[in-house]
Amino acid sequence: MNPFVNPKKRSISLPKGCKNLADVLQRPKRRGFDPIRSFILLVLMDAQTEHAAEVIIGVAPDYGGETPLRYKVGDTWRESAFPSDIRSSVIAELQKMAGLLASQFPSEGAFCVRLESTRLNWTLRIASPDAECILTPVLD
Repeated sequence: MNPFVNPKKRSISLPKGCKNLADVLQRPKRRGFDPIRSFILLVLMDAQTEHAAEVIIGVAPDYGGETPLRYKVGDTWRESAFPSDIRSSVIAELQKMAGLLASQFPSEGAFCVRLESTRLNWTLRIASPDAECILTPVLD
């Protein structure tokens, strides 16, 4: 029997803390949307689509600015950048995705993420938290 239905009354009794029925019926919130992970997946998906042989997350500048992001496609490098204030979070999330400890350097590992019909399979190498982070696709 539904715990919210009182068989002696023709009404619904709400659990403690609920203001109205919408609180009870509200869908559960989407579990764990992570903007850093989404950013990483977007970068890697774009690199894979472009057939990049390597992605390098550069060294952050000393005072603010942007962290360079480079893709090697064929014999050319494509330059991009992202805010330096999220670089440490990006590196930590990449290490987490590769099953590495965030405090362990140098680090080297691999990870595979499936996004619908696409599989992102990459290796990660980084010498220190402030060094370049090199990502290379694992070719099947």
